[in-house]
Formats: sequence, structure tokens, C-alpha cells
Amino acid sequence: MTTHLKHMRSALAVSLLAVTAACGGGSPTNNQSASSMNMPEPMGNGAQAMPSGPFSQAEMQMHERMMAATGANASETWVRKMIEHHRGAVEMSQVLINGGGDPGFVEMARTGAQKQQREIGELEQMLAGGITGGSGEANPYRPVEQSMNQQMMAATGANLSETWARKMIAHHQGAVDMSDVLIRQGGNPQVVAMARRTAEDQRREIAHLEAMLRGEAMPAAGAPAAHASGNSRDKAGPAARQPSPEPKATPTPRPAERDRATPRPEPRPAPPATPTSTCAPEHRAAGHC
Repeated sequence: MTTHLKHMRSALAVSLLAVTAACGGGSPTNNQSASSMNMPEPMGNGAQAMPSGPFSQAEMQMHERMMAATGANASETWVRKMIEHHRGAVEMSQVLINGGGDPGFVEMARTGAQKQQREIGELEQMLAGGITGGSGEANPYRPVEQSMNQQMMAATGANLSETWARKMIAHHQGAVDMSDVLIRQGGNPQVVAMARRTAEDQRREIAHLEAMLRGEAMPAAGAPAAHASGNSRDKAGPAARQPSPEPKATPTPRPAERDRATPRPEPRPAPPATPTSTCAPEHRAAGHC
């Protein structure tokens, strides 16, 4: 009887364990992290759900192409990655151009895309000629690429134009960071010089976009920039900036003018001069003169 009860208790314990496992109770297994539970659910074909947004496809494709672009040295890798970086900017700008938006942002997207296309041609010519030189790691850009992608995907705005501008700021900052990596490590002199030029140009683009987001009008090319900190007269307009008229002082007459102003006595006429006689003595004696 005692043995029979022991068997019944064992069977009951096993059944309870089976029911608990079937209900999914308990904590995750050792190979299942908390972060994996928060990942997007896979779609029917097993692929992860893509982030939504008009620029997401261009962003993700650019990131994948950049991560796959590598070369024999850091200089060649920078060139290959920058080609894909610029192509991504062209694709994102085309999304804004096709979607429409603020005319100022659309015009900047159009001119920026044309400029990126020209730079892609320059980079491809550099690759065709072969890129040698430099030492160190051939692909030191991976952390910068990851950071750029995260910043771009997180950037949003109130409308299509603002979203594009904020994403392009993160995009341009990625180019600056990648260029700085190559400049610090060194490499092919021609490529390093282009990296310096790219970093300076992208910084200017970032400043331009940030000013547009603040609603500041950008001066035309060659025009002097207005000072941000002005007084109240600067803000009131051109009429208020005119200097207030000052009382005119009576001018002090110059010496010549003073002399002309002071009346002088009329000069006295000189007495007539006694004429000098030219008559010879013999003529005077004869009464001729």
C-alpha cells in the first residue's frame, strides 16, 4: 500500500511539471535574452519587419552597401564607402524631390544630389587608377558606420522636409567622422586630401541645414553674413539703422575768409609823379620846350 502511494505521488509530480512547461511558465531559457524578446516579430518569409518611413528603404540599403564596401587599405576602403554614402544621399534627396515639400529644402536636395553625383565620379576615377599606400587597419570605420545608421534612423521631423533635413545632418556627420578616422590614421596622400575637403564641405552643409531648421534665411553666395547678435536698431530695419542727425556746428572761418569778411580802408591814391623833363638846354633857351 505504501509503495502504491509513492508511485501515485511521483506520477502526479511529473504531470504537474508537464502542465507547467506547456503553459510557458517560468523564466526564459539561458540562450534567450531579454533583448531578443523585444525584437520585431518575423514576417511570413522569415525576414525582420523593416522600420517604416519614406526614407527607411534608402537608409537601410545605403547602410548595407557601406558595410559591405571594403578595400585593401584604409584609403581604398574610405573611397568605396564614400561612394555608397553619396549614393544614399542622392536616393534620399530624390525621395524628397518626388514627395514635394518646402521649396527651400527641395532646392537644396536637388543641388546637393547633383554635387554628390559629381563627387561619385571623382571617387570612381580614383578607384580606377588604383589606391595604394598607408598602413594600419584596412577597415577602421565600422563603429562610425553603425553610429551614423542609428542616428539617421532615429531622426524624424514634423513633415517630410524637416525629416529629410534632420536625417541628412546625421548622414553628413557620418561622412565627417569617417573622414576624421582616415585623417588620423593616415594613408594615400590624394585620398587624405579629399577626406579633408569632404569633412569641411559636410560641416558647411550641416551648418546650412541647421540654420534652415531654425528658420534663418541663408545669404546668397558671396554676400556678407549678417551678425546674429544685433541691437534693437538692427532688428528694426534699415530705416532705424540710419544715424540720428546731429546739430550742425557753425564753421570757424578760415584766415582767408576772415580777412575777406573784415572791411579794410580804401587805399589813398598816390600823388601824381612829377614828369621828368627830356628837353635839351639849347632847345629850352630857344623856347622850343
